[in-house]
Amino acid sequence: MQADSSSIQKSATSLELFSRNLSLSAGTFLIQEGERIVGPMRPGLKVAVMLEGRQALELDNRPAVLLDGPTVLVAANGGEHTQQRTGLADGALRCALMQFDFDFVAREFGADVARAARLACSDDAGFWVRPADAPIRSLALQMAECPVGEALRPLYLAGKALELGALVLDRMLGERPVRPARLNPRLREQIHAARDRLLETLQEPPGLAELARECGLNPTKLTSAFRTEFGASVFEYLQEQRLQQAYALIASGEASVAVAAFQVGYSPAHFSGLFRKRFGVAPSSLR
Repeated sequence: MQADSSSIQKSATSLELFSRNLSLSAGTFLIQEGERIVGPMRPGLKVAVMLEGRQALELDNRPAVLLDGPTVLVAANGGEHTQQRTGLADGALRCALMQFDFDFVAREFGADVARAARLACSDDAGFWVRPADAPIRSLALQMAECPVGEALRPLYLAGKALELGALVLDRMLGERPVRPARLNPRLREQIHAARDRLLETLQEPPGLAELARECGLNPTKLTSAFRTEFGASVFEYLQEQRLQQAYALIASGEASVAVAAFQVGYSPAHFSGLFRKRFGVAPSSLR
């Protein structure tokens, strides 16, 4: 099924700022499996962080790039190209994205940054895709949940967008030019099954040995492969997902601090300390 972007149901904010040199959108979009959005790729530099959802992204006739789970994408385009996004599962696509004109990047961030970003994405158009680390996910979630009122929303989102863009570009430009390690298809399937099991049991997750056994691996192999795939240990990933889920529950008003802590498997006292350490604010400040 092919769809125009305007037909997608969404609960999100879209803005054009700095004389349209910066466009941003953040929130939740509802997608369907097999739904395709095809259109010209906008010139400039796009920075996107996907927090939830599964999509395949294609540029012209090149092989598709899989976006699965917390992912950061930088897309650079200096020519005329066509992109296609295909939904791989029904459900919510929660993300934050921003589009910069290259002139704006060169003027505000420096010509070296603009030039290096183009090169990192290859040729005159391309993608740079990596797992989204905790600081990047935190900023994207703050944009998606946007805790301020409508009048100040543009100011809040513009500040967060510039902060997120700087963080992503710093990570991209600071990488050594080496090919990231990749798992074989079978092992990747097992690791994703382990990840899915954790996400299904945030309140009472299985222990490492049990999780490894369920996925047909030993604990050592699970730990090593999990870090390769997701950039974090099993424990680190679980804690981050618990805190991100709790942040969303509290910020949206769906749960009190105590209820959110319980739903992700923490006592209120332990949760408050972890939350403050992770996000820099007390959970009660989100309400």
